[in-house]
Amino acid sequence: MYSTILVPIDGSAGAAEALDHGIDIARHYDATVHLVYVVDEGIYGHYGGIDAIEHAEEAMKNAGQKYLEAARDRVESAELPVAVHIEHALPHEGIVSIARRVAADLIVMGTERRSGEYRRMLGSVSERVIRLSPVPIHLVKVEPTDETTFAVRDATDADEASIRDVARRSMEASYAPILEVSTIASAVDRWYGGEELSDLLSDPATVILVAEKDGEVIGFSQSHIVDTPAETTGEIHWLHVDPDYRDEGVGSELLERTRSTLTSKDVDQITGHVLADHDTGIRFYETRGFERIGTRTVSIADEPRVERVYAAIGAGDGAQTGTHATAGGETVFIDYGESEIGSAGPFFAVYTTRDLEDRYGWYCSNCGTVDTAMDPMGRIVCNQCGNHHKATRWDAVATE
Repeated sequence: MYSTILVPIDGSAGAAEALDHGIDIARHYDATVHLVYVVDEGIYGHYGGIDAIEHAEEAMKNAGQKYLEAARDRVESAELPVAVHIEHALPHEGIVSIARRVAADLIVMGTERRSGEYRRMLGSVSERVIRLSPVPIHLVKVEPTDETTFAVRDATDADEASIRDVARRSMEASYAPILEVSTIASAVDRWYGGEELSDLLSDPATVILVAEKDGEVIGFSQSHIVDTPAETTGEIHWLHVDPDYRDEGVGSELLERTRSTLTSKDVDQITGHVLADHDTGIRFYETRGFERIGTRTVSIADEPRVERVYAAIGAGDGAQTGTHATAGGETVFIDYGESEIGSAGPFFAVYTTRDLEDRYGWYCSNCGTVDTAMDPMGRIVCNQCGNHHKATRWDAVATE
């Protein structure tokens, strides 16, 4: 009855279950199995610039090749003829196109049950294939599980290698269109190598949580508590998830546990920072109860980039500026919304004008002075108390 069976592969649990069904059907009818992975133009098409699109497209293609290789091995182990294909299209269009090209007489595909709201917003690939396909569809439904398959805990010194690996892999997946791999590697080494992670963990104003599955760290969040005269802010500097686990709710759970931990430390406001051209990160915060409250400029590989600052909706909004009299009697203005983490307390940006346009330097909150300088490594140092800047974000890649 069936001689050519097409099974779409995307690395999901639904696709894996569909492949099992496809193999069983192919065995029964002595059919050839065709496997297809569709590089989704609807995703990488959102990246700006030719280089960014090429990076995103290549990353998705590499992931698809790995999924196809694993699936092909499973079909070959069943001693069935198999062929693999990679399409560049919208998923439903790519599946239907390859079905016509190989003259498939059956498509076996998986689908996971989604909420009515999800279907109204996006529809589903399977539903669109059903509408367009010229051949029958064997749909394999996979029920989602409510059981959490990972745990969130406080990080320890023993997690150093895992945290560095997750940070590197996560940043390469998220920022490949923006940063060179070598830039990411050097930044991660600077932030977490040597004694850096141990120093962060020993800092009472730092919160690092890891998500662990089967003894393996698959994600982590890094936050810092910053005190100002107006309020105490919990700043989420990083929330990384291993690319292989980004569809399992790890990021959402890490965010909720991070918010809960920071709230328990009596912070008045919780903020998150994300590059303005990182659309996925922006959607992550905006769909989880955060709203944009401002921007700041950071320097990455000697290029200025805009970073958005998000705050949990309903958070405090106390005054974010103050004044300070210098040793020479000049009045300068402290921007408590622009800070850098220090070894003994945060540094805050200082300006000569109330509109915060003309930069003066940095204010050391540990001893209350603007007598600060930059060391040969480009780090802020207080000349009075020795408080020094601790690199935790982009400033470790390049300094202004």
